[in-house]
Amino acid sequence: MTTCLVLAPQGAEYQTVRRGLQHANGVVIPIRAGAAAVTTPALMSALEESPAMVLILGVCGGLRPDDRVGEVVVYTTCQDEAGQVYSLDQTLSAKLAPAWRRVKGITTAKTLSQVQEKQALATRWGVEVVDMEGVPLLKALAGIPVVMVRVISDGGDRDLPDLSQAFDSQGNLRPWPLAIAMLRNPRGAAHLIQGSLKALKVLEEIAPEIVQQLSG
Repeated sequence: MTTCLVLAPQGAEYQTVRRGLQHANGVVIPIRAGAAAVTTPALMSALEESPAMVLILGVCGGLRPDDRVGEVVVYTTCQDEAGQVYSLDQTLSAKLAPAWRRVKGITTAKTLSQVQEKQALATRWGVEVVDMEGVPLLKALAGIPVVMVRVISDGGDRDLPDLSQAFDSQGNLRPWPLAIAMLRNPRGAAHLIQGSLKALKVLEEIAPEIVQQLSG
């Protein structure tokens, strides 16, 4: 039985988590972006080993104007855009640093780039952060204790490049559509890059701390 299975979106988030956990116990698996996360072959194989718990790590978007880039958040619930709510394991989450903000998250099918979109979601559902993998993973991991910790990489106070075409149906990044989106909004691109770098630095620092806390 695997003690702790750690999942992180493929690419920069996975590489960051791997660096942070290079001396820690646990298996780290890169998952595809978005709903395709659950079709990642390595994840499907790992679930056959009946992990005792699953830890989802990554970055997320803040939905409020005063959200702080680099802030660590611990999910209490995550819902889809239809309002279906899924709960995270509160017993395990209680082991994590109390200073980290507990939040309600929402998973969207596409990236959000406009301030108006973000704040509309927050107002309608009372949610605080947004991601693209949470709900599909929670559905696939039903029956297994799951903890999800993310770092805010952008707040709800400014527009970002429209990355809706930057991922294919399998959750893989498409370089050319990404480059075009960044060029169309250079100011937003700069904000996105700076926020991502800051969030990833925090993610690398806290990853071993989280695994240690959950194992204690």
